[in-house]
Amino acid sequence: MKISSKLFSDQQLNLLSKQMEDIQSIQSKISSGKNIIFASDDPVGAVELSGLNDVSNQVEQYIKNAELSLDRIKMMDTSLEAIKNVFIRSNELAIQASNDVLAPSDRESIALEFDELKKELISLANTKDSGGTFLFSGFKTKTAPFVLDSDGSVTYKGDRGVISLPVSESRMLESTIDGGTVFQDIVTSTGVSTDLFESLDNISRSIRTASAGVEAAKAEGIAKISLTNEDPGTYTFKITSGSKSADFSIAITGNDLSDVATAINAADLDINATLEDSNTTLKLTNTFSYDITMSDVEIPGITKAQDQPTSFFSFQPVDASGNSLGNSQTLYDFDQTIASRLDEMKTIQNHLSNQRAKVGARMNSAQRQSDIMRERLELIAKDISDLADADLAELVTQLQSQLTSQEASQKAFVRISRLNLFDHLG
Repeated sequence: MKISSKLFSDQQLNLLSKQMEDIQSIQSKISSGKNIIFASDDPVGAVELSGLNDVSNQVEQYIKNAELSLDRIKMMDTSLEAIKNVFIRSNELAIQASNDVLAPSDRESIALEFDELKKELISLANTKDSGGTFLFSGFKTKTAPFVLDSDGSVTYKGDRGVISLPVSESRMLESTIDGGTVFQDIVTSTGVSTDLFESLDNISRSIRTASAGVEAAKAEGIAKISLTNEDPGTYTFKITSGSKSADFSIAITGNDLSDVATAINAADLDINATLEDSNTTLKLTNTFSYDITMSDVEIPGITKAQDQPTSFFSFQPVDASGNSLGNSQTLYDFDQTIASRLDEMKTIQNHLSNQRAKVGARMNSAQRQSDIMRERLELIAKDISDLADADLAELVTQLQSQLTSQEASQKAFVRISRLNLFDHLG
């Protein structure tokens, strides 16, 4: 096969051009530090690298979500701790207010502090995160969850949504708790539903009416009882006489105490019950002049403290001649008393502890998930580096080899190109 000078020159130029391309490719890898500049450099590796980069971006987003969740959860934990401190202080004040030696003015001062504690609680309930969204409003993150109404009650404006963020391919982490769950879903030991704001109102009302009422009324042998009844229904109470006692549950529709007298006379209490003042006054006389005590009053429909109690028993100790001994004692429903509020405080403290435990568990979970994703990201980064990062020492060696080969090819081409038949003719 004959090779013309033109064909030879074209082939050599193509070869030199290919060598230049290889040299430029190596130089690009050295300057960028990357092993794969174009997909054509390593098609299989390029596909694998693209997949690793996608996974890396996804894991980075999981880490951001875990950290955002962790920030929210920490803010919730701080808020719940402050809320719990509000009720620790409330419990201290309630115990202080239950002291019988306090004057009405002293109790009013304590009640005023409860009014301030309620304002503080509303502020905590409307806490925002670092992004300016409300923590306890559910999905309505731009709406203040709790609003103080003109009548002093607090209304929840949020919803029951719980914001969750993906922190792995298979895990959604709840980063909020709705305000209804934290502040409203509370059931006392007696089965009565309440909320944190109403509980403070209840304590305040109980303290303000404490000076006018007693939990138990006592007389030496004789007492007269009357009833102010605006809540007809089944009344329950306890009568103790000497060493004997009996619990009563009687339907009373007005101020007539006939059924009460019948029930007491039928009980083994050594008490004679008689009616006066058109059956609106009940006189109790112990046969042996033992003390008579009335307590544990429960009035139908009353489950919370009232600003002004609507129904109550008046208990007046008297002597044998019917003369009053001391002041009349007022018996309110047990839920009007400070003692009932102390029971409610225990329920609230347990409720808040449970909420903080839930938040604490989520906080630990978010931290663990963030740590796991960071470790995973490091492993992915290593795989990407092994695949994409250039081996500079090897590339420099290749470049030197290519340059040497190119130089040799160029010199050979020049020398061959100069050969001429006339150089050998004499």
